[in-house]
Amino acid sequence: MSKVIPVLGVLAIMVAGPARAQSRYELVTNWPTFPPGLFFGSRDGWPDQAARDRAAAAAARRAQAMGQTPGRQQAQEPSQPPLYGQGVSGIAIDDQDRIYVFNRGMQTVLVFDREGKFIRGGGEKDAQGRPIIGGWLHSGEVDWEGNVWVVERDNHRIVKLNPALDRVVLQLGTAGQPGNDATHFDRPSGISVLRSGNLIVTDGYGNNRVVMYSREGRFIKQAGLRAGGPDDRGTGPGEFHLPHQAAVDANDNIFVVDRENKRIQVFDRNLTYVREFANPGWNPWDIAISRQGDDGFGYIADHAGERVHKIALADGKILATWGRPGRGPGEFDWVHGMAVDSRGAVYAADTYGQRVQKFVPVTASRRAGGPR
Repeated sequence: MSKVIPVLGVLAIMVAGPARAQSRYELVTNWPTFPPGLFFGSRDGWPDQAARDRAAAAAARRAQAMGQTPGRQQAQEPSQPPLYGQGVSGIAIDDQDRIYVFNRGMQTVLVFDREGKFIRGGGEKDAQGRPIIGGWLHSGEVDWEGNVWVVERDNHRIVKLNPALDRVVLQLGTAGQPGNDATHFDRPSGISVLRSGNLIVTDGYGNNRVVMYSREGRFIKQAGLRAGGPDDRGTGPGEFHLPHQAAVDANDNIFVVDRENKRIQVFDRNLTYVREFANPGWNPWDIAISRQGDDGFGYIADHAGERVHKIALADGKILATWGRPGRGPGEFDWVHGMAVDSRGAVYAADTYGQRVQKFVPVTASRRAGGPR
């Protein structure tokens, strides 16, 4: 049975004015629950990560035998994982608060309700009957009709699945062929859907551009330096160095994670640059905005400190922070995916932790010791 516990390493920042509400979060334990035989990522992890963990444990034992005690931070931080591996690559949410987990494991997409009960899985084959290979997944999204978009990064394509997850109905990009024109990507990283149905693709691992398509997959325009190709990195307005993910608010403003520039760039619904913001010391990897998108808040997966931030979308001001490196409750090992539901609960996925954790806002009554 799930319960709520305080989050380890919480830094709660109280601010004046309307943004003060919901400035602290607690972890919901035992979320989600799995039917027998189902799990995230790889049951045994991956060999090189396990070897690193064994080496770190042996080093700690040697230090203790010599009368040396490893520092607290050294003991908590996970060993450096390989660049690619198994685990949870991303998460998304629909208008019924169902959580979609994009999984580098035995099943491509796993769906849970708000309480953590498993609903269904799928997304195993494309329109030609070829497997959608979980190891290539990077992220995904759920559109306004309940269709599910899956980003196959290393296969250079994005596929649209029907709500039942048993049929591919559209493909963007050309499988196995990198490029930076209207019909090719170079290791795309994310997709978002505007209320108009237009699609926003962050084409970021090989290219350095953000591309807009119609709901039918017709190229409309792109943003980036020059052609937005592999060598077209930039630091100016509307230029990118690895655009990683994006999210949209109620007015279809587009908030793009410009990962290696360590900033968020904001564009309007026509993919025209508006403004940007950043915070010292952070490295955003994902941003989540609620489906309603009208509360003025965003949630950042910050790889720099393996933590989550709640921010004000108006100026990027950090309102709350929680998490630290590790694999314990409330800790993260490569925090990579974010979502927030209609009740304000925040979901964070860490790739090498191979899990999704749910955090709920602490109400005034809870802070005062009232009933939970």
